[in-house]
Amino acid sequence: MASIELDVGVRSTWYFRWRTAHPVAVGRLRESGFGVGLHYETLSRLALEGRNGGDSALAAAREELRREIEAFRRLLGPIRSICPHGDSRAPGVSNAELMRGQDAESFGVEFDGNEAMHGRGLAWWLTDRSSPEGGWKDGVDPNALLADGLSPLLCLTHPNNWASGPSLWADRVLAAVLPPQAPGRGGRPIRTGRDDPRL
Repeated sequence: MASIELDVGVRSTWYFRWRTAHPVAVGRLRESGFGVGLHYETLSRLALEGRNGGDSALAAAREELRREIEAFRRLLGPIRSICPHGDSRAPGVSNAELMRGQDAESFGVEFDGNEAMHGRGLAWWLTDRSSPEGGWKDGVDPNALLADGLSPLLCLTHPNNWASGPSLWADRVLAAVLPPQAPGRGGRPIRTGRDDPRL
């Protein structure tokens, strides 16, 4: 996907979850002029651990997010922005709530990707979040939007959705049925769906 963007002269921002933030991939994107940021799952992770509820949990999650941003920066280099990631395993929990109404600079970044786009007059916000076999939500065709002269368009994509398809679902099923094994012993990770920060 980065190669396609380079071919057409686009430089997007790539938001990495903890489990996808490989230093080589991040380095290659930076070398090509792409932005890099943290795709945080702080609130949903805490909810899955049973540590979510009320204003005090939100305040604790915001402090945790500040620590994650600093850890991400130390491990992978400077970042200008962050962006919330959804987690279907935590229904009703929105990671976007952490930055809503907050001063991004107090978190050590310039902006939150979702928050920054509100009020920008987008003609269409495209997302592939509901289509793990590679496609756009609600069957929207971006080519049709372009043919209709709609602009600007924001394309929120998840490269793993476009590349993994059925294997993404197989991974989730296996994570649910196989017993956990210790990392480094050649077995499956403890949970493939976990996205713990490297604090």
